Amino acid sequence: MTNIWTPGGGRVATMAPGPDDLFVVTTVAGRRALMHPVGLYDHALKQAQAAAIRMAPVPVTIKVLCVTLREAQAFGFAPDDLFEGQTPQEEAEWRRMMVAALYDVLRNCNEAKPRADALALLKQLGECNDR
Repeated sequence: MTNIWTPGGGRVATMAPGPDDLFVVTTVAGRRALMHPVGLYDHALKQAQAAAIRMAPVPVTIKVLCVTLREAQAFGFAPDDLFEGQTPQEEAEWRRMMVAALYDVLRNCNEAKPRADALALLKQLGECNDR
């Protein structure tokens, strides 16, 4: 766990993403404020620091958590029935965002396991082949 102290007494508490993390959740006072794909971890961290500075002189703790889908659902950040009842347009948008995030992992991640997992998911989705 890393603590980043900001002027005015604010604090950003964070842990770097793990190999199975899919989301970055930013909480303020224990309530979800923002949720991004894990590829935007650095962006989320910068946003949290800027928010802690803006909230001065009230000291605040902002947490930037990297979580898996199962953890996001367990903490109430994502619903258990995440894709249930969506319109075809909403489904298509989620799929587009998921495929873009997986390709982002393939392009930008230096670790073998997340890259292999992303490639396997893309194959399951029919987005790439073995050629």
